Amino acid sequence: MIGVYDLYDLHSIFTGIRLFPNSKINCKLILNIIRVLKSKEDKTNQFRVAIQPILKQDKEHLYDFAFVENKYTYFPLPFLKEDKIYQLLIEACEQLLIAIKEENAEKIYDLADCLHDLPIVLTQNKYTIPKQFWEIEIEGYRKKWDKDFLKKSQKRF
Repeated sequence: MIGVYDLYDLHSIFTGIRLFPNSKINCKLILNIIRVLKSKEDKTNQFRVAIQPILKQDKEHLYDFAFVENKYTYFPLPFLKEDKIYQLLIEACEQLLIAIKEENAEKIYDLADCLHDLPIVLTQNKYTIPKQFWEIEIEGYRKKWDKDFLKKSQKRF
């Protein structure tokens, strides 16, 4: 299971992809993130550990935080246990992976831009997603690229 600090890391990864949509490591990063989300192990620093081998090979300095092992003594929120949130994050990452494989930098940027705040929204709202997030962050991407983006997941909330 991932925790609040793992979500902060996911925010940083989405932000990095937004900054460098053409980076050759984006595909590997997202594949490893999806693997972590599907595994649901009870560990901390899961995203960091998952991306370290990729970063060691490519020496991507944008993600230096991944090489710091955080030992947390306080968790303001429990581990994420709700399947609907894992499903949402997996679906979002799979859509980002498709955009990366299409090599469409504008689409990658726009998608990472609308997703980068999702992990923060989850942490600030006790693992719920307010209606405003869908209306503000996701709707712009839907209008430009995919009118059905995350609609099934949205209905679960």
